[in-house]
Amino acid sequence: MSQRLSQRADHSQEFCPHLAQISVAQRREPPVEFPSFENQCLASGAAEMILLGDQASYCLSGQYRGCPRFRRVTNADPAFIPLHAVAEDAWAGMQPLDLPGGAPFEPLLGEEEQEEDSRKRWAWIGAALVFVSVFLCSGMVATYAGWQWIARNLPARATGSVDTVSAANAAPTPVVFIVQTATPEPAPGSAPPIAPPAANAPPSFPEAVTPTPIVLALPETGVQLPPAVSGEGAASNSGDAPPFNIDLAIPTRRPTPIFDLPTSTPANGALPTPTDTATPTPMGTPIIVFGPDEPALPKGGCTFIRWNVQNVREVYYENLPMNGQGEREECIRDKDEVYRLLVVLPDGSAQVYTTTVAYLPPTPTITPTPSFTPEPIFTPTWTPQPPTPTPTPNIRYGVVLAPANGSEATCNRGQRCEVGLLMTNSGEASDTLYLAIVQPGAFAAQLCRPDGVCAANDLSVAGVGPGNTAYVMLRVEVPADASPQSTTYGLVASSGGSGRNVVSQQASIVVTAP
Repeated sequence: MSQRLSQRADHSQEFCPHLAQISVAQRREPPVEFPSFENQCLASGAAEMILLGDQASYCLSGQYRGCPRFRRVTNADPAFIPLHAVAEDAWAGMQPLDLPGGAPFEPLLGEEEQEEDSRKRWAWIGAALVFVSVFLCSGMVATYAGWQWIARNLPARATGSVDTVSAANAAPTPVVFIVQTATPEPAPGSAPPIAPPAANAPPSFPEAVTPTPIVLALPETGVQLPPAVSGEGAASNSGDAPPFNIDLAIPTRRPTPIFDLPTSTPANGALPTPTDTATPTPMGTPIIVFGPDEPALPKGGCTFIRWNVQNVREVYYENLPMNGQGEREECIRDKDEVYRLLVVLPDGSAQVYTTTVAYLPPTPTITPTPSFTPEPIFTPTWTPQPPTPTPTPNIRYGVVLAPANGSEATCNRGQRCEVGLLMTNSGEASDTLYLAIVQPGAFAAQLCRPDGVCAANDLSVAGVGPGNTAYVMLRVEVPADASPQSTTYGLVASSGGSGRNVVSQQASIVVTAP
């Protein structure tokens, strides 16, 4: 037992002495040495679950003396050793007594459970007594009020004579009070009614009142033990130790609990200095470029699906989070494949962009077969009826061209400047959009895509889905010897699906060289 006490003393220097595990047999065991849901706090006398963060901050570190639960139990005494922790080692070194049924006596958590059951039993008994008292008091008040009302409202009677002789000889009429309490019948399978505590049961108090613990001292070892539980199985051997002086349990009012939420506060009390959070910079106009390298493929063909997204919050390709600029190789089978790009805009709304890779069926190979020329047999000729023409689907094409960040730009002499343009497919089908310079300016200009492809006058963007927008740039080179001036460039976008017959309104870009 002394070895176990020394181990507990060493262990308590590292871990909180109230931290333990509860086995299946409701026995206390040493705690797990890392944050775990198996560790429970026994500071209040009953096992309580502890947050993993609290275990790491208090219970499993040298800072357990700063835990609110520990300070509330020990009254801010760091050298406190809980009674039930020392009592367990003392009971483990003693020879347990056997009950009549043959079950060993467990004085620790079993005693706590019995005490908890006793408290609940007395609480129900107290509630029943309160109910009966209120019922009887209400009945007495109602009876008194009823008699008073009857006495006031009865009609006056004539004065009569009283026979005191016969009344004296008559036997007095006993007054009988019958009190009935409505008790429901117990349901099948329910627990038996609560029996009153035995005469030798330990004192129990309601939940709001807790008894003052009684400290017993063994003369030989000096270990403090809680008093033995009275009742069945609690008999002690009088020859093992002299009788103890037991003080009566004085009920004391339990203080109102204060729920403190422990946090990882440094031991010296210094609080971390809050850091200023940078104000997010507002985003510009969202730019989404999404499409495949090859708009149509045969069976088993593969192509890269590329996207370039700017000024948005999040990008998801086929429900997978992606960067703003990326690519993914996709292969098709024997049908058209549709790929989706979900973009979360700066205002928090989500928009889905789609692109389609068409399936090219294989061309049948005609195998020549030998044939002979039969002798022609002339028959009357007849005029065949022309086949019914197949209606051509009416597909609407449309394109819109607009500047991305304004129609004016300032470019210093001897430098290159770029002006962003947005081409939107406003039609009903996937289309190839073309951008052309219809009004050249005074400086050399090029049309460029974000992937680095540039053209001098005519630039195409393939695979733009309906409602999708393609981003292109007007790149202007201002010579170093140019005079200060302003020049205007006119640009027009057209739809390739309509044979470039559907065009957008002309967009004018003014470039100023100061």
